Amino acid sequence: MSNSKTKKTYSDMGENYKIKKEQTYDERNKLNDLTGAEWQFATKTVISKIYPSNLQHKLRSQHGGQKPPELCKDLIKTFTKKGQIVLDPLAGVGGSLIGAALCDRKAIGIEINPKWINIYKEVCCLENLEEFPVLCGDANERLKEIKNGSIDFLLTDVPYWIMDQLTHTRSDAAERKSNLSKFNDKDLQTKEEWLAEMKNIFTNAYPALKEKGYMAVFIGDMYRGKEYHFLSADLAKTISEIDGFILKSDIIWHDDSKMLHIYGYPFAYIPSLIHQHILIFRKENR
Repeated sequence: MSNSKTKKTYSDMGENYKIKKEQTYDERNKLNDLTGAEWQFATKTVISKIYPSNLQHKLRSQHGGQKPPELCKDLIKTFTKKGQIVLDPLAGVGGSLIGAALCDRKAIGIEINPKWINIYKEVCCLENLEEFPVLCGDANERLKEIKNGSIDFLLTDVPYWIMDQLTHTRSDAAERKSNLSKFNDKDLQTKEEWLAEMKNIFTNAYPALKEKGYMAVFIGDMYRGKEYHFLSADLAKTISEIDGFILKSDIIWHDDSKMLHIYGYPFAYIPSLIHQHILIFRKENR
C-alpha cells in the first residue's frame, strides 16, 4: 500500500483502516481530540485509575469534597476539545478548573465561599497554573451572568445532601463533624429540599451550556440512619426532569484512596463506600 493511503483518517476502508483506526484521530470527531484507542478507554463505565495526591493536595484538602484535578482533566478531555470552555457552578477549591488548565482548556467557576476561592488562587500560584475567573456568590444568581450557549462542558461536584452536616457514628471519631461541614452552614435539609435545590441550580445552568453539550456531575451515595440512601439515583431522576437534560451514562469512580473502617462488626453489615458516581447528561431536545 502506498504512503498516500496511510493518512491518519478513516477515509480508507481497507487494511490500512483496520491498522490505523485505533491509533489515529478521526477528523469527523466533533466532541474531543481523542484517537480511537483513547476514545475506547474513555468510554469505560468504571474508573479504577489511582490518582496521585499532588497539586497541593494537603492545601486543597481543607475542603472536604475536593476531587483529584487529574480525574477532572480526564473527564474534560473526553467531552471537550482544546481551547473550549468548562463551567463549574459549585467550584469549591477548583479541582475542575485546575483540570482544565492541565489540558489546555479554559474554565469559569462559581463558588459561594471566598475561602475556597483563595485556596484555588494560591494553588495556581504555587503550581504555576493558569488561573481562571471564579465568580463569588450563590450559583443560582451568578449563573445568570454566564452567556447563553457559551459553555462547552459543565463539570461539578454537588454537596451530598446532609453528609456534611451529620456527625460520624461508625468510627472512633463519633463526635466529629465531616470536613464538609466547614463549608455548609445551612440548616439541616430534608432530602426533598436538597433535591429541589439541586434542580434549581441545574435549571439555571442549562441555558449556559451549548446545544449537544455534555454535563458531568459527581455524587456519592450515603449510609445514614440505618439506611442506604441511593443519592445518585435520586439526583439522576431529578436532573432528568429538567426539560432538555438527557441522562447518558453513570460512570463509577472506584476511589482506592478511601480509608477503610470496620463498620457494624460484629453485629450487622454496613458498607464501606469506596465509590462515587459521575452522572453524564447531554443537552438535547427530547
